[in-house]
Parts: sequence; C-alpha cells; structure tokens
Amino acid sequence: MAEGCHVFQPDLAQPQDPEQRLRAMVSGYRLSQVVYAATKLGVADALGAGPRPVGAVARECGADPGVLARVLRVLAAAGLVSREADSETYALTGTGALLRSDVPGSLASWVVTVSEEQYVAWSQILHTVRTGRPAFDVVYGESFWDNLAANPAAAREYAAGMSASVRETCEFLLSRRDFREVSTIADVGGGAGAVVTELLRAHPHLTAILQDLPDAAAAARTGLAAAGMADRCSIVTGSFLESVPPGADVYLLCRVLADWNDADAQAILANCRRAMNPRARLIVAGGLASDADPAGRNMLDLHLLVLTGGRERTAGETAALLEAAGFAVSEVAHAGHGRVSLVEAVPA
Repeated sequence: MAEGCHVFQPDLAQPQDPEQRLRAMVSGYRLSQVVYAATKLGVADALGAGPRPVGAVARECGADPGVLARVLRVLAAAGLVSREADSETYALTGTGALLRSDVPGSLASWVVTVSEEQYVAWSQILHTVRTGRPAFDVVYGESFWDNLAANPAAAREYAAGMSASVRETCEFLLSRRDFREVSTIADVGGGAGAVVTELLRAHPHLTAILQDLPDAAAAARTGLAAAGMADRCSIVTGSFLESVPPGADVYLLCRVLADWNDADAQAILANCRRAMNPRARLIVAGGLASDADPAGRNMLDLHLLVLTGGRERTAGETAALLEAAGFAVSEVAHAGHGRVSLVEAVPA
C-alpha cells in the first residue's frame, strides 16, 4: 500500500487510533466519488430488478466490466450493495436503493449535484477562508446561481435534488399549518414545484403562485402539469432579489434564505413585505440551525459559504432579519431534528 493510501472505514465508524482516524477523515472524498460515479452511470437503476452479474450491469451502464467490479467491491464494503458468495453478482441494499432514480425518496439527483460543481468548489476552500468570498466564484468565474442559469442540465439536477431534500420540511409544514382559510399561496423561489404540488394536493381549494428563475420555472411547469395541477398554479419567471409577485394570502420561503448573505436575505424579505397586503402572512420554512446536530450544522454553514456566500442562521438571527424588513414574528417551530422548522411572521 502506497504511503498515505488509507482504506476508508466503510461503516463510517471512527477508528480509535488517532493517525488512522485522521487518515480516514481526510480520505473520505474517495468513497463519495465512488458513490458519485456509480450513481452517474446508473448502477443502482441497473440493479433495481434484483441481483445481476457485473458484466450485465457494465453493458447496461456503458462501463468497463473489470473496473466496475472493483467499484462494486468498494460499494459492498460501504454497505450499498451486497455481493453473492464466490461470485461477481451484486444486489442493492436498502441504503443503496436510495441511489435509484425511480424510487420515492431517491437521492440520486442530490448525489450528482453535490459531487460535480460543488465538489470542485470545495477544493478552493482556502480562498474562502482567506477572503470571506465563495470559493465557487473563483473556481468557475461566476456565481453559483449564474452558473446554474448557464447550465440547464445542472439546473435540472439541482432542482431535482432540492425537491428530494425538502420533503420533510413540506410534511412538517402541512402538519403545523391549517390552510383552510387561505385562498392563494405564493411559493417564492419554489424551484421545481415539489412543495407547492404537495400543498395543492393536500388542499384542493388552494391556488398558488410559484416564482423562480427560467430553468426552475420550466421544471415547475412540467411537474405541475404531470401532477394535473397546472390550472391551479401560476408560474412567474423572475428573481426574488428584484421583486415578488403580489396577490397571495400566504408567502412561503422554503429553504431559501440560507443560500444568501445577510444583505441579500434582507432584500428578499423586503420584497416579500412590499408584495404583501396587511393581512397576509410569511412562512420561512426549513433552514433554521439546529442544536441537535452541531457538527452537521457547522459543516453545512461552511458549505453554504463556499458555494453561495450564505450561512446557517438561528431562530434569533432569522427573527432579526425579519424585523428589520418590517415583519413581526408570530411563531417559531422546530421539528427537533435536522433543519426542519418554520418561522411565521406578519407585517409589523
């Protein structure tokens, strides 16, 4: 074994020996990139119907069979596939099944999203630490959002990944809020429409407005049509940094504010306030920093900074932004795990 070539602990348990623990920590990118390569090739989809030999999977995925066998051995050690005894036949485990693109709760798009442009941006975190500016900008010569706008395929992967990640937040929102007295809800920065689709499905009387940039708006239009809800949701193409559409009873910002620095977050909230009538409400759903997982919170805080210049915010920090934009906070609720939360505010 070459110097520095540590075998990453597949069960993710931390080794007790300090040197081995540090080596495992630093070499973690190897496993994440193996998972990415398998996901991008569609290996989990190829195994979706049951155990298959490496050769058959390689032919379907367009991979070198010898190299794919080596990749699958690593995935087996990590618990994502199982290997039949004395053979090169593999099957998905329960965790590995999340890499399929065709299952509820799929993480396939998320894996691709974090493993391409975002992965490369992290290679320049030193720039961020020295300057306070997003590393993404120096790597690609443009902001994260401008890069998405110029790359429709990446924008679609990002929108799909976000749709998967907001599921718990959407469920929490539906469990905490009664929309029976609401006629129209505006999903500001609504992406591919995952949240607004669930709200419309749960409340047949509701109509909606979804605002986002062109590629996300196009994805939302397609998704809403497929769900049979195109006639209940108006799509507005535009930037919430410039304006927010008027006419809704409830304005929703679902996992939006953390992507922006304080000045931009303030501008988004101010635009919402200008669009709202005196009786309208604003719900900031998801994104509150949680004390339940300080390690995860601190890592995500850096991740946001590296990519967009954004940050994790506590309930108090979010309330301060809202109050500065002309709101009064009426409720803060947290599910007790992850970033699943909501802050409700009304015009002050």
